[in-house]
Amino acid sequence: MGSSESVITQTDLDTEEENESDFLQETNIEQIIVPEEEPGYPKACPPRDTKKDIFNEADYLEIDNRAINTPKDMAKGYDVLIQYLTQGLQNDLQKLRAIFIWLGQQNIEGEKYPKATSADTPTGYMKLMKDRKGNYASFFALLCRAAKIPCVVVKGMAKSVSYEVGMTEEECQRLDNSWNAVYVSNGWRLVFPLWACRAVVGHVKEGFVEIEEGGKAVRQREKAAVGIDVRQLNEYYFLTNPKNFIFNCFPKEERWQLIKPPWTIQKFAEVPYCSQTYFENKVTITSSFKCRLQTVLGECTVAVKGTGEDVFSYKLYYNEKESNKPISEELQLQRYILKKHEQSNVEFTFRCPQAGVYKLDIVGGALQSDLCSFKITCQDPKVGCQPLPVSPDIGFGPSYLMKKMGVKALSHKEAIVRIQASKETTMTFSSKINVSVETVLVHNSLDAEELKRVLKQQVNNDKITVRIRITHNGEYVLQMFAKTKDSSQEHQNICNYLLTSETERKRTRTYENAEEKIARNNMNVMANTLTDISGLEKAIQTFQDLELEDKGDLSKAIDALDLAKAKRELKDAIERKRLDFLERAIEQAKDSKFCDKLKVLISEAEQQRDELKRLKSYTHDILEMKPETISEIKSYMKPPKVVHDVMMATYMLLGKKRKELENWETIRYLLGLTGKDSLLRRIKDFEPKQVVLEIYADVEDLLRDYTEDNVRTASAGAGTFYVWLVKVSAEMTIINSSD
Repeated sequence: MGSSESVITQTDLDTEEENESDFLQETNIEQIIVPEEEPGYPKACPPRDTKKDIFNEADYLEIDNRAINTPKDMAKGYDVLIQYLTQGLQNDLQKLRAIFIWLGQQNIEGEKYPKATSADTPTGYMKLMKDRKGNYASFFALLCRAAKIPCVVVKGMAKSVSYEVGMTEEECQRLDNSWNAVYVSNGWRLVFPLWACRAVVGHVKEGFVEIEEGGKAVRQREKAAVGIDVRQLNEYYFLTNPKNFIFNCFPKEERWQLIKPPWTIQKFAEVPYCSQTYFENKVTITSSFKCRLQTVLGECTVAVKGTGEDVFSYKLYYNEKESNKPISEELQLQRYILKKHEQSNVEFTFRCPQAGVYKLDIVGGALQSDLCSFKITCQDPKVGCQPLPVSPDIGFGPSYLMKKMGVKALSHKEAIVRIQASKETTMTFSSKINVSVETVLVHNSLDAEELKRVLKQQVNNDKITVRIRITHNGEYVLQMFAKTKDSSQEHQNICNYLLTSETERKRTRTYENAEEKIARNNMNVMANTLTDISGLEKAIQTFQDLELEDKGDLSKAIDALDLAKAKRELKDAIERKRLDFLERAIEQAKDSKFCDKLKVLISEAEQQRDELKRLKSYTHDILEMKPETISEIKSYMKPPKVVHDVMMATYMLLGKKRKELENWETIRYLLGLTGKDSLLRRIKDFEPKQVVLEIYADVEDLLRDYTEDNVRTASAGAGTFYVWLVKVSAEMTIINSSD
């Protein structure tokens, strides 16, 4: 299975000692030299389909269970082991899965291997791995090649625990690692066996002080810790989609990126650090897509977008090591990040109170895990920087909780409201009559009684009017709380506005200096071209910070920005082709002051929404089916051809390949799945427009010779599926032909 030649140099030993704390970095010392690839392999090129297209974990339960329960003595030879693991399996993907699961069950670091006398066996090679003279990538290649599966050892750089966000290109070069490319299902796929089988818990880098988490002060100096190496089985690193994989793993050979266009090492070092959870939760960074950010006038903004009612929060760290000084003891460490909702975006604006280097982690998902990280450098802190009066969990601006409670902003739909001292500001909202709403004003130093006097709330049927007349300039937060009137629960926070008031200052000169002229011109150019929404936001902020006179161009720029954002939201919803996104985007567009200018896009979105609603309506009869009907179809040991074809077509629309459905036992297995994998649940969640037109053509071809009557004669249940298939396929053909 390979030469037993051992080539070890002092450089290897130095590297090994330097990286011994990084359990997720493969060793460079290999007693058995495993060739990176073998002659005759298919040419490296991006796969035509994704992991979701070719693999569903639920389909492999029997294969997984058999691999998990493999007797230990099978590892005495590659042929014996592979014959056992792949016995009865029909294709290379199934064989690859069995090998992957078996490897994930091996307690390589915990075994003693007393009977390992030869390195040319699976047991012998695992002993080498325990002694740091072999690695997962090479072992995985040996196992795959024994099963006649093309497998390449890919060497490159990987952002494991040694990586620190913001590392330069040169620093990333030290992150040596290796993983695999395997050829299955007519394409090259990526597997990272080490990261799939092991994880590090408790690793902490030196020099960081956590200063704020979700608006709460922490001031906790991180103590450097190597962490604990633990066994696991992480499915994410099995057949990882190349477009996601490249963010954290950069191969030395460009061809093994398996993406087009390929990345450069510069881009690999520059992009934000995005974790596995970032991709699993389908998060999108909508601000500057760089990991190294600079504050402008002491502020820096990071914005993300999720797929629905995602809850995002943050952690802020100060890097004492890179800042070359500790965080000030006098500094109040909380409420320096403004979290605001901007339609479906969530923006985090850091107002920096002290010059230095910071790390911002955006967290989210079901377990509030780290999603993405950024390094922020501040050379000049924000002038007169003060903490926010309050930093609510839900952030600022109208939130999904507001909509859920039946309260709607009528006059003010942005998170930040400009007000003036001694001048009354009126804000209006609509509300369900059975909802009780309370508003509270908060300030950093003014007492609650004084704030009550400047805030008036009036309720008239379903309309709520809030009037505010402050006497002191500064920042205030208007908090809105609500509950249903018949509920015994307390009011919950559903919305917050940041109210800002500054003393109106008169310019002592009428001319503009060079910096001010550039700022005005830059804003006007960006407002006219509208090629960079984030850049226009910064240009407007700079214009306002310089206190330039609005000659109509500031108002025009703000309107252009708001209109561009509204268009972006509509286009994004149309592109995603999902009913929930479309309904939300249409509602927001119709509520905006740009409703007339958005008519064409709103009409396009409404057309697509109506099409999706009509397509969804076709599932009604299927969703009304009783479980016994599904059981009746599943009970066939050898069904009539028409029943087999109808159920084959059904699962083809749900993402299965026609070839694997030709075996009726596969369909019977799928019909037996429950929960989120059950047939009725999958049809309920089915998005017709996310299926390529060729699949609909295949379905129509498969069912061409049947009618509803002869299908129902064979099986009433199959007849219901047939009607759904015919209606959806015909509708999608019409829709696509009219596009």
